[in-house]
Order: sequence, then C-alpha cells, then structure tokens
Amino acid sequence: MLKKFLSVIRQHRGHIETGKLFFIAILALISLFVSIFVLWESPWTGFRFIYVFIPHLYLIPIILLALWYPKSGLRLLGIILLSVIAFWIFSDIYGYQFSIAFVMLYTGLDLATIMVLLLYVKDRRLVEAVISDLIEIGEKKRDKKASKFGGDFDSIIQALATGDESEREEAVDALSELSDSRIVFPLIRGLDDESQYVRRNAADALGKTGTLKAVKPLIKALTDNDRYVRETAAEALGHLGDIAIPGIIKGLSDQDWRIRVGSLVALRVSSGTIPSLEMVLEKIYDESQYVRREAVKTIGRIGDRSIVPYIIQATKDDDPGVRIRAVKALGKLGSENEIIPVINRCMHDEDNLVRIRAKEEYNRLKGEFK
Repeated sequence: MLKKFLSVIRQHRGHIETGKLFFIAILALISLFVSIFVLWESPWTGFRFIYVFIPHLYLIPIILLALWYPKSGLRLLGIILLSVIAFWIFSDIYGYQFSIAFVMLYTGLDLATIMVLLLYVKDRRLVEAVISDLIEIGEKKRDKKASKFGGDFDSIIQALATGDESEREEAVDALSELSDSRIVFPLIRGLDDESQYVRRNAADALGKTGTLKAVKPLIKALTDNDRYVRETAAEALGHLGDIAIPGIIKGLSDQDWRIRVGSLVALRVSSGTIPSLEMVLEKIYDESQYVRREAVKTIGRIGDRSIVPYIIQATKDDDPGVRIRAVKALGKLGSENEIIPVINRCMHDEDNLVRIRAKEEYNRLKGEFK
C-alpha cells in the first residue's frame, strides 16, 4: 500500500508546485471568509472573544509560504502588512474600534516564528531529500530489487525517450549504475530534459563519470532555471577533480553571474588541485553580490592566512551577505592581533545579522585565545 502511494507521489511530482499554491490560496480564502463572517455577523461581545484568533488564520498560509518559498521574504512582509491593514479596515467599517498596533503586537510571536523560518529554512532540498529517501526506502532499499532495466543499455535509452517523467528519471538512475563509456552522451542529453528532476539526476551522474566530456555541459547547466540543478551541476564539477579545474577557472570570467557563482562553488568542493587563488580573489570585487558572497566563502574554505587582508576588505562590502561571510571566514583564518579589532568593528555594523555573527565569532575566539 505504501509502495503504491509513494509511486503515485513520484509520478505526479511535476504538479506539486501548483498544488502548493492552490492549497495556500484555499487557506487564505478560508481566512478571508471567516474574517468577513465574524465582522458581519458577530455582536461586539462575541467578536471580542473570537477576533483574536483571526490574525492566526492568516498566519497559517503565510507560514506555509515561508516554508515552501523561503526566499520570498519581501513578498511575505507585504502579505503580512496587507493582511493586518485589511483586517483593520474591515473592522473599522463595521464599527469595531481597536488599535492596529495592538493587532501587530498581539501576533508578534507568530511573526517571530515566520522570521525564524525565513532565516533557517533556506534550502527546500531538505524536505525533498526526506521525501526522496522515503521513496527510495519504499522502492529500492526496502525491496532490495535491481533496476527493472537489468543493465540493458538499449532498454534504458528507449526509456529516456518516453513521455513519462518517472520513467526517464529511473532510466537516468540506471545509467549512473553502469560502467559503460556510452552513458556519457545520454546523460548530457538528460541535462536538457523538460523535467528538473531528470536534469538534477543527470548532472549528479555526470559528476561520477570522471570524463572531460562532462565539463562543458555541466558548466552550461550552471545557468539552468532550476536552482537545484545549478547546485547539483556545481557539485558534480567539483567531483570531477583535476580534469574540470581549467573549465571551472574559465567559468570565473563568464558574463553570466550564475556561471561565475557555480564555478566558485565547484572550486570550493573540488577534489582537484587549484593552481592559483588569484582569479578567485578577483571575484571579491565582482559586480554581482552573489558572486562576491561565494568568492568570500570559497577563499575562506580553501585559502590560507595570506588572504586575510582580502577578507578584511570584504567586511566593508556594501552587501551585508558578503560581510557576514567575511566575518565567519576571518574567525577561521586570522590571528588574534589581526582579526579581533575587525570583529569588534563588525559588532557595530548597521546590519543586525552581521552584528550577531560578529558577536558569535568574538566570543568563540576569545575563548580560544585564553
């Protein structure tokens, strides 16, 4: 029963995004209708009891938005403000007088919960990984059955041409299990599949092939519309090791900022030997804040103490995301005399998150230097 249920989920994953939005919309409409009913029908005594629950109804779809779309912070803030203002206007129209500030303060704890979600639920792959593991347990690990293709290369290729997303994804997985040089080009074609799940698996499999032919297609995949395809491609480039290093370094100068970001990630996780950090250091001054963030994070991971002056300079960057990563990198690379004054300055940064990170690093370093 569980296996059939998981199979249905797997076959219809392409509709999950639409389903999420539909579910959120339904909850929002229910909240709106409840608000209108209470404001229209309830006498003052009854409304006084129930109105305190209404803002919480709106927070349910908002929290789901924060969970499923964690990078939509500004939109969520707008939704929160519009919901509270609309609630205030409706109540004022129907003669219920109370301060809008009271409503916002009353729901402050819930808003704080949302902020925590926005800060910490940054990667939706966490949820997807749990679902994927559950599917694998139900379909593979639990049954210990081999691929239905039985290692037949021709059958796998035929499956890649079907219109069934699940079939194509399984075919890519089957290719990754073969020790056959012929799998490279089908996997490269898989990077252009209409399904993001197939593209992700194809990128991951290419990273395990150890062939130079995979480098250029994976670099191209760094521009994919799906964020997780881009991240998988970057990690796959890193897994290719030395053969991918020249292509990755070339990608640092690409006009597309996504390729520059992906190249930095690939260098950071690469098992290959990086000949020089010079081009990575140049990216600290890149026009894109996303590139600068990854550059600081990368040199903080693979650099030595010689790059400390560059990290110190990054603590003065216009983008708070760059400054946060610079503070963290300093805590790993600097010495007490070099970094304590810088960390102390960052503890008075205009951005709250930078101040928090600086305070954490300051306390940790003080403990180490005792």
